[in-house]
Amino acid sequence: ESLGANSSTAVTSTITIAPINDAPVVTAGATLAYTENSDPAAIDNTITISDVDDIEMSGSTVTISSGFTTGDVLTLSSQNGISGTFDSSIGVLTVTGTASKENYQTALRSITYNSTSEDPTITAGSRTVSWTVTDANSDGAGASTSIGVTSTINLTALSDAPVVTAGATLAYTENSD
Repeated sequence: ESLGANSSTAVTSTITIAPINDAPVVTAGATLAYTENSDPAAIDNTITISDVDDIEMSGSTVTISSGFTTGDVLTLSSQNGISGTFDSSIGVLTVTGTASKENYQTALRSITYNSTSEDPTITAGSRTVSWTVTDANSDGAGASTSIGVTSTINLTALSDAPVVTAGATLAYTENSD
């Protein structure tokens, strides 16, 4: 008896792939030396952003997480659809706008610090600035926020000269009580 090739009945299988959103990764770590009464200065021009599954970011939070003092200011000049709002009561700059990773990296690198205080070291001689970014959910798995990374600002206070105000007139008569 000879055996021939036999074919099986075709079957169909369905595979469901559920996307998992990988969080963006931010690197930072520069140290800014800031002197009282100086012009605003960029905090960290070494910041990088990477994300394996998103090409755009939708937001960022930049926080003075340690040493915050009244008079501290974080500023972002609007650029490439990205803008920032600073809450001076808690030391948080909220960055919004959907843009490419590269544009967000450029924007974060341009964020400046300055102090309007005449005693910026009253509570601490340094500031820790924490950075996070949130991706734009381009894979449909939900937005994801990076782990926070930090940069440091070391402050140098100036010795402000005391101010004496004079100008009153004293009337005095010789040999009077």
